[in-house]
This record gives sequence, C-alpha cells and structure tokens, in this order.
Amino acid sequence: MGHLLAIIAGGGIGAVARYGISIGAEKYAAANFPLATLGANLLGCLFIGFFWHYFDRVHISHGFRLFLFTGFLGGFTTFSTFARESVQFFKAGEPLHAFAYIAISNILGISMVALGFFICQRFFVFR
Repeated sequence: MGHLLAIIAGGGIGAVARYGISIGAEKYAAANFPLATLGANLLGCLFIGFFWHYFDRVHISHGFRLFLFTGFLGGFTTFSTFARESVQFFKAGEPLHAFAYIAISNILGISMVALGFFICQRFFVFR
C-alpha cells in the first residue's frame, strides 16, 4: 500500500509541475506549436538521465524510486499528449510540423537523457 501511495503522490506532484510549465509556455509559445509538452518531455528526459546515474551510485529505497521515476516523472512527462499532438498536426494538414515535432522530441529527448547522465557523472563525485 505504501508503494501505491508513493506513486500517487509523485504522480500528482508531477502533473501539477507539468501544468505549471504549460502556464509558463503560454506566454512564450506560438499557438500552433506544443512547446509545453515538448518542454515537459525534454526536462523529464534530463531529470531521468540525471537521477538514473545518481541513484546507480547512491542507494535509495524502492518506495522513493517509485515516487520519483514512476510517480513524479510519469506524471510530469506526457507521451500520450505528444502522440495526440503529433496526429493532430497530420489531421490539420501540417505534416512538416508533425515530422519536425516528432524528430525534435525524439532526438532531443534522447540527448537530454544522455546530458542528465553526463552532468551527474561529471559534477557529482562518488567514492
């Protein structure tokens, strides 16, 4: 039961954080590009890369791992929204926007995981 509560708490916090990003992105994004989803997904990729490396060297409980990875990052990132927005570009007759969004999300997403891993490895010394 404790693990389930950890996931619920993390997911709620992650969803609220994602909502905060969408509010902030409304001020800076063009109305026809899903900057909030892209930002949340890329930031989530950076976080998961960083914490993946960090927690390979620093022990955390299984419950906290579920809170952070399954709950928080699961609630924060938005793959289903990304998929819907990609299809919406195709339905709207904007295949170039669709392909650009898909390419940017995937290439930068993988790069952000690697960057998070590298930042943690480079700047946090483990003995």
